[in-house]
Amino acid sequence: MNNESPPKTDSLCSQSHLKDYLEYYKQLTNPGYAVLVTGDWGSGKTHQITQILKEKEIYYISLFGSQTTEEIYSTVYAKMHPGLALTKNVAKSTDGAGAGPVNVGGLVAGLANAIIRDHVKNDKIIVFDDLERSKIDTNDLLGIFNKYVEHHKCRVIVLAHDKKIAETFKGSKEKVFGQTIVITPQTSQAFDSFAGDIKNTATAKIIKNLKQVILDIFNESATYSLRILKHSVEDLSRLLDILTSQHKSNDEALVEFSSLFVALSLEVRAGRLDENNLRNRSDTIFRYQMAANRDPKTARPAIYDAVERYKSIDLGNRILNDNVLILLLVKGIYSTPLVHESLNESLYFTKAADLPAWMVFMKFDELSESDSRTAAEKLISQFEARTTTTPGEMFHLFALRFLLSDMTLIPQSFEQVEEDCKKYIEDLLDQKKIQPLRAHLQVWGEEFSDGFGGFTYWVEESYKPHFSRVTGHFREAESRATVQSYPEFAKTLIALMSSDGAKFAEKISHTNGGNNEFANIEIMPSIKPIDFVQEWMGSPAQNWRHISRGLEQRYSSGQLSSSLKSERAWISEVIQLIDREKNKATQIRKKRLSRVLSSNLRALVLRS
Repeated sequence: MNNESPPKTDSLCSQSHLKDYLEYYKQLTNPGYAVLVTGDWGSGKTHQITQILKEKEIYYISLFGSQTTEEIYSTVYAKMHPGLALTKNVAKSTDGAGAGPVNVGGLVAGLANAIIRDHVKNDKIIVFDDLERSKIDTNDLLGIFNKYVEHHKCRVIVLAHDKKIAETFKGSKEKVFGQTIVITPQTSQAFDSFAGDIKNTATAKIIKNLKQVILDIFNESATYSLRILKHSVEDLSRLLDILTSQHKSNDEALVEFSSLFVALSLEVRAGRLDENNLRNRSDTIFRYQMAANRDPKTARPAIYDAVERYKSIDLGNRILNDNVLILLLVKGIYSTPLVHESLNESLYFTKAADLPAWMVFMKFDELSESDSRTAAEKLISQFEARTTTTPGEMFHLFALRFLLSDMTLIPQSFEQVEEDCKKYIEDLLDQKKIQPLRAHLQVWGEEFSDGFGGFTYWVEESYKPHFSRVTGHFREAESRATVQSYPEFAKTLIALMSSDGAKFAEKISHTNGGNNEFANIEIMPSIKPIDFVQEWMGSPAQNWRHISRGLEQRYSSGQLSSSLKSERAWISEVIQLIDREKNKATQIRKKRLSRVLSSNLRALVLRS
């Protein structure tokens, strides 16, 4: 190795130090060692190197996709001797790559010969990029670098875009690399470049004003990837583009939702959070904290790992709700109405008096104690007046009533609150304010099991069993409300048998489209079989097949042995009555009655 000593520092992280070192290295005539430049993916190594070293000072070689040592020797030769006929053939085989940075993946192995290996210039620095993307064995790569350094007295810089790659060299790398430089992102300059690319000048101005906020968040993320930072800045730009001037003019809100959005964008793009982690963020964070206080060994969710990284941000903040964040960051859907709705529910953009009391009380961290007490009083008043009837809002009201009990804001125990909530449900049932079930609401939990309006129900472990029994009572009350509505439903179906047989079939069975609201409801026994058959036989001829098809589809998946088993006796009697009518009929009517019930429908009834 050359007696000239490189700077003593082992890791040069700033661009100024990198520049100083490369200025030193390029002056050496026979350094005797190569320089390894490494760092995290996306940290801008290639950009920094090509900014410091001019194009005329380097031979740039990409190792991306290289499979043989001959490919690399051929590419280096092509770069060093672009005017030779042999090189033109090499360049042609790489689709003209000899004119710029060369990708060696397609080079012809036969060109690697003694001439190519030995006709080497050392007038410029050879820069090998994309080390980890080569398919060549590490020892063979080291042999190539060493040949240029030792035999041809070249200056060689090798870029590895994953700093872990250096570990694969173990002790052997010291024989080739006399200096390892770990690069950290030049975030300030990169940010300026990203912001400068934003076409909307008003949005670009906002993002430039948020520069320090965003860079502080990026540093806390420890992602170190300028690529991820670039994408996150672009994500924020898209979000800002769809906001109103009112949203963007509130500086405090702007910083809050931008900070939350950028932090979660970085986490998602780094692969550390996904849709499941973003759902119920606040509730997951809160419950983990409670559980960890009781048992420090409690498994920590991914969202809480992120909480630990961002000390200055509340990652449970609901200024952008979970559903909106999932659409934005996971699915790439920037819905203007949904984003506006989420922001407008924030107390930055609306008065507490204009929001539902349950929503205001759940934001008590943002409110004065006086405002929180006012919201609590409204919750108590609404409960007593039975004014809340929408299931999702009602469950928020019930959950918060347990919380009010826990906070001693009402004198009732959990047991008494449970009974009071059940009484609330019974009162609504008596007033016919509980909607009967339809097909799209058969599985109650699909709509209201976890939360409503972008907020998870505030259910703590201390009263979770009580709340579960209350929601179970509501499901049972819905079933009773449905049974109470059977006579009304039956009238609807009888009317359709005469007026619109196709609509009748759609109502009672599962189809690919349309309103199948009675498909899972045991409604048919509410119509007497004799009345049903009379309506059927008296309906227009074009309706007969539709009615038969509807019944067949209704029972086609074994429902007579499961969800509609109470209808087995009913449909059996209907078939018997049809057959009796057929036996009494003559001529055309007899033939029509013999064809009205398909063999499939008869088989379904027999199998059940």
